[in-house]
Amino acid sequence: MPLKPFYEERGLPGLVPALAPSAEQWQSLFTLYIIAAVIVAGAVFVMFFYFLAKYRKKPGAQDPKDAPRVGVMADRGNPALAAILTALLISLFFGLTLNTFALNAYLQNPPNDPNALYVDVIGFQWGWRFVYPNARELIGEFRVPEINRTCTPGVRGCWSGTVILNITSADVFHSFGIPDFKIKRDAIPGRVNQAWFVAEQSGIFPEAIRCYELCGTGHALMMADLIIQSPDSFHDWYLSGV
Repeated sequence: MPLKPFYEERGLPGLVPALAPSAEQWQSLFTLYIIAAVIVAGAVFVMFFYFLAKYRKKPGAQDPKDAPRVGVMADRGNPALAAILTALLISLFFGLTLNTFALNAYLQNPPNDPNALYVDVIGFQWGWRFVYPNARELIGEFRVPEINRTCTPGVRGCWSGTVILNITSADVFHSFGIPDFKIKRDAIPGRVNQAWFVAEQSGIFPEAIRCYELCGTGHALMMADLIIQSPDSFHDWYLSGV
């Protein structure tokens, strides 16, 4: 039975579920952007209404001395204040840019995990083929283990829960994406792109995997189910197929 995302359980349908570290990192950066946008927008609107009220044109009032006139260049404003605001905005955008690059590097560079599960993901018109290290193949369904906190680098023969995807395409350009995990990578013929994630809770997520590149008439139907199993359950399925 599909698990209910935590945001639905709390009656907050607009929030992003944190089902994996990649989703948590993405949500943190998104929240930072929202906070910055609200602060800047709030300051702009406060100044807008303040100046609107203070400098509104009153009946019979003369134009201010710094009002622009044809052929006359007048010094206006406060250069020091303008410089300070410019420096603050540059610092804000520079900080957001650095965080964005850091998140992009985090999402696109898989960790060095000796117990990771590597899966080849092959897009085709119009579906997804998943090939496991033991040569098992699934189409339209992707099974992975949830995180196993007892499987450390010193322990062999187990899966830690890190899933590393080698993504390519058998025909045209596709784009592999799992919105709940906030990962998306292009699937391009003749090229392999990597993505990774760690699932923190088991469950069945129908049509959680989608194509995000218009690839033909069947693009809208190019989906796959995501099934996250407990480590033992996945181990049994992996070896026996049951």
